[in-house]
Amino acid sequence: MKKGIFDIVIIGGGPAGAYLGYLLGKNGKHPIIFDNSHPREKPCGGGVSVLAIEKFPLLNDIPEQKEPGSDMQLISAKGISVMTQGEKCSWTLSRKKMDKFMIDKAIDIGAKLIEEQVVDVYLKDDIWFIKTKKGEYKSRIIIGADGVNSIVRKKILGPIPKRDLGICYGCFATSEKKELSRIKFLNNGQGYAWCFPRHDHLSIGIGLGQLGTKEIKDIFNEYISTYYPDIKIRSTWGSKIPSIKDPHFYDLPCAGENWIVIGDAAGHVDSVTGEGISYALWSAELASKAILANNPKSFDELWRDEYGEALRESCKMRSTFYNPRLLEFTMNIASKSKTLSTLLNERITNQLPQQDFLKKLIWNFPNILKEYVLEKL
Repeated sequence: MKKGIFDIVIIGGGPAGAYLGYLLGKNGKHPIIFDNSHPREKPCGGGVSVLAIEKFPLLNDIPEQKEPGSDMQLISAKGISVMTQGEKCSWTLSRKKMDKFMIDKAIDIGAKLIEEQVVDVYLKDDIWFIKTKKGEYKSRIIIGADGVNSIVRKKILGPIPKRDLGICYGCFATSEKKELSRIKFLNNGQGYAWCFPRHDHLSIGIGLGQLGTKEIKDIFNEYISTYYPDIKIRSTWGSKIPSIKDPHFYDLPCAGENWIVIGDAAGHVDSVTGEGISYALWSAELASKAILANNPKSFDELWRDEYGEALRESCKMRSTFYNPRLLEFTMNIASKSKTLSTLLNERITNQLPQQDFLKKLIWNFPNILKEYVLEKL
């Protein structure tokens, strides 16, 4: 490395950027991570899927007490309630503590954290210039792991289109009674409300697949008053989220000769469930392989081969999954079929990608029908 020019700069120290820094550090690289905000309590449910737990054993070392669970109550827009149970447990935990664990692991193994806010990046003579409020830096390779509003993505590809963005609004709260994990589907066919118990508080929120929804606070307040009238709200929050609706979005490159975008910056989030931690870590793992092979551009081939189909199928099925009539019909059957209720649990907790969910649904249809008919008798 020449003086004044870093080899690898990662913009963003959330799970994607921190895990990439950790993986590169394990292999003798010393990336620079720019982030002035992590660790922080990210506005989200804080769910860690079975997929992430099984694929990334490092998560088991997080010292934060995790709330394991396989039971989840699903409620349709019209009030049909189904208690579901998956075969395996997912977790809910504090994102602040998870993110601190990840960034500390990266630093301990050789990454360097610069706690400055990046305000611009540009390429000149095959060198990336990274501007912060305090100065300017240079790097041969740049990684955008800076979330849905990624500066790196905006400068190289343009921002994620508004049609492919959603919005979340919610709170962190405490309750004197033990609450269930609960998801309530909304009657506009655009998303769901949730409550995910953590170790010492609740994450409660609304996720909608479109921007500009003025009623989101009203929907949130109605959800709170109906199911959680006695909670004590610590804080409220709102944020944009990737919510990809056009499968052609995934035709766009996520890498070039000397750049990569990963995680939310790449839009790599399950379009049905909104779950992104699995793909944040997965994209970081594949980005590390591409960089260590001295071929950042190969990241595109890697992610499309390993999970590109899952993202596309989820995107294609989003409108069908949230179709209000179909969802009511599905919930009605699930209330009388343990097989279908289990499949819904496994899909929503990302144990099953969309294509596997559909295959198992078709394969188990005779048994689902049998359970439904016997329950009706």
